[in-house]
Amino acid sequence: MKRIKEIKIKNFKAFQEEQSFDIKGKNILVYGNNGSGKSSLFWALYTLLQSSTKSDDSVRKYFKKYIPSDTSTHQTLKNIFIDNLENSYIKLTSIDKETGKEDTYTISHDIINTNNNDDTIIQELNLASDFINYKLLHNFYRASHKQETNLWPVFEHDIFPFLTEGTQNWLEDIIMGRTTDVPRTPKGAVVSRDKKERFIQEIKALNDKIQNLLTEIQINANTFIKNHFFEGKEVIRIAIDFNKKFKFDNVRYDLWGDKQEGYRHDQLHIKLSVEVKEEKPIPHWNKIERVQSFLNEAQLTRIAISIRIGALMTRPLAEAKFKILVLDDMLISLDLSNRMDVVRIFLNKENKPELKFFNDFQKIILTHDKGFFNLIRRNTDEEEWVYYNFAKDESNNSAPKVKEDLTSLQKAVKNFQEEEFENCGNELRKEAEAILTSFLDPKMKKMNKEFKSLNEKLETAFNVISKQRFQKFNQVFIPDIEISKLRKIKTNYQLDPDFEEYDRIKLDNLKNRLFDFLLEFNEQRNRKELLIKDTKEILDRVMNAASHHTENPLYSTELKQAIEGIKNLKENINT
Repeated sequence: MKRIKEIKIKNFKAFQEEQSFDIKGKNILVYGNNGSGKSSLFWALYTLLQSSTKSDDSVRKYFKKYIPSDTSTHQTLKNIFIDNLENSYIKLTSIDKETGKEDTYTISHDIINTNNNDDTIIQELNLASDFINYKLLHNFYRASHKQETNLWPVFEHDIFPFLTEGTQNWLEDIIMGRTTDVPRTPKGAVVSRDKKERFIQEIKALNDKIQNLLTEIQINANTFIKNHFFEGKEVIRIAIDFNKKFKFDNVRYDLWGDKQEGYRHDQLHIKLSVEVKEEKPIPHWNKIERVQSFLNEAQLTRIAISIRIGALMTRPLAEAKFKILVLDDMLISLDLSNRMDVVRIFLNKENKPELKFFNDFQKIILTHDKGFFNLIRRNTDEEEWVYYNFAKDESNNSAPKVKEDLTSLQKAVKNFQEEEFENCGNELRKEAEAILTSFLDPKMKKMNKEFKSLNEKLETAFNVISKQRFQKFNQVFIPDIEISKLRKIKTNYQLDPDFEEYDRIKLDNLKNRLFDFLLEFNEQRNRKELLIKDTKEILDRVMNAASHHTENPLYSTELKQAIEGIKNLKENINT
């Protein structure tokens, strides 16, 4: 399994001097205000992956010096506030988690090694990965109120390029097969009727192939909507229809010419329609044609996400050893509850078998919502994630300031080392709250629904652990044996000649379970219930003293013990 080990970006979009992200193969969570550089990281990764399908000249255009009078430089993404003589590049270092082998890939004006057919790693990464941001989702329903939603531009830009067949992706296959017309006379007449018929059949086969793909995506999306947005209930279902298809007459106009995008999007149409379940007067499906006019943004975003994931599920990802999933403020139109629904899906917090394919993605989540950032951070593990804070001074043209955003426990350790003992105690309190919140709500179902103090969470956690013990006790000690035979467990039943061998074996098994449970119970109790007890003592002895102005001195030895205690709680509460 391969992962991104390091990303380096220099003089690209918002970044100026080389910015290095040493992520060591972990997932990434980034917080930053609008304009702070989050989207620059998004587009740096997207541009590097997409470069694997482009010619060198098509990649160089992003790193050219901008000249107003030269239109060939107008697609450059080189930072405009740095000296034009300065180099601009994006570098990605991958690491094989099994062998430790590292490879570095670069795109710049002078160096491009991502599109080499002798090394297809970035090509494979590009085909297996997905990038989703708010703008891309908004493209699903940006039509005016009087228009039907046409998804062809979305598929052309965001879905077809990531679907492979043989050695090329779907978009390449579509373009190559539909840009060469049959031979014609100077007046436009078809020279060969046989060639025309063969061409018409090829066009029909392509149209059928696209519709079959849409049908597969539709099935995946509807299953996803039902199971993961509406808890298995049928509330909304979608239909995706290729209703304006390739025709023999429009192929001759070179649909992919330089100025043909508008004409192409008019000639090709993938229609999205939605049905909403209504229960009265009798259960029925109410069809909605112009979805952008009659559904709210949260519903539309759910549909867009489901279609994107439905398309992702059609890809041959099972064998892919290197893939990333990048989400850039894709959920800003949803309230917190709906956003957490989507995050639970991508993180597979409920460990659902049908969502296991998300587990293999290296995830990169970017958000401008600090509360949302904190919620995700509290429910992820710093052993698997790295957290960044992006900041940008809007009063000047300086580059974003990037710093690693430490967890409360990491901050507590840092504060302790710097002898900021009160801050250390406060951070330990926050870490304890985060640990207990994650333990009590592992599936992230109760976010912001109720407030509990740390003492209340400790008490609740203790009760949950005790209840789990009691439930396990009941499972172990309700044996399938008559009470008269069960009473013999207190006797030397092994020497009882009237006791059946079958019943003797059952009692032996029961006795072994009893001893095993007794040992486990005490081991677990010592590890978990005492963890809660120790944390309560830490709270009384250290945390409160750090949070309030009292005359109780904070001794470094106590704080050091408190740090170890919270580490112990974090490591063992869920085992």
